Amino acid sequence: MNQVYFLDIFMFVFVLQFLFYFKESMLNTLVKKFLNSLVGVFSYTNTLPLSSVNSIFTFIVLLTCCFGGYFTYSFCPCGMVEFTFVYAAVAWLSTLLTFISSEKFSVYMSKPGDTYLKTLSMLLIEIVSEFSRPLALTVRLTVNITVGHLVSMMLYQGLELSMGDQYIWLSILAIMMECFVFFIQSYIFSRLIFLYLNE
Repeated sequence: MNQVYFLDIFMFVFVLQFLFYFKESMLNTLVKKFLNSLVGVFSYTNTLPLSSVNSIFTFIVLLTCCFGGYFTYSFCPCGMVEFTFVYAAVAWLSTLLTFISSEKFSVYMSKPGDTYLKTLSMLLIEIVSEFSRPLALTVRLTVNITVGHLVSMMLYQGLELSMGDQYIWLSILAIMMECFVFFIQSYIFSRLIFLYLNE
């Protein structure tokens, strides 16, 4: 009954070449449209051209980590504080080094007419503000991903106990909800990096 025929394999390979192999394959076209829409979302600027590239890279890496971890190991690495903190610290360090190397920093440090005490207090406020950013990025991403995962698992477990075998559609809805959380949190994280770079 469940035999695989040569024609089945041939048709499968025949369809796969349209998905992956050709220059204008379906997958290639979808990826190009997705990347072009990301460039539109993270608006390209002439003053800091790599800010959109950095943000798009961050978005794609976070999406890959979220989806890859969730569908292979059932737990997303972005829900671990260690991973998220290291990634947020590296992304924040790139924004800090970009800010320090720009003209804005030197203009900010030497405003004419300011007293020494005012300049020192503003410097301390800015230092606290800058160094709190990786912690805020870490907490925001980790907590939201973890809460999304817990809500999805709670919904899944509750439906399995109460409905028996008829819970499949609601569990698919819970998985789609968690995928939506992954997409939104990756977007927010990368958008904040984009905004930090364009300060």
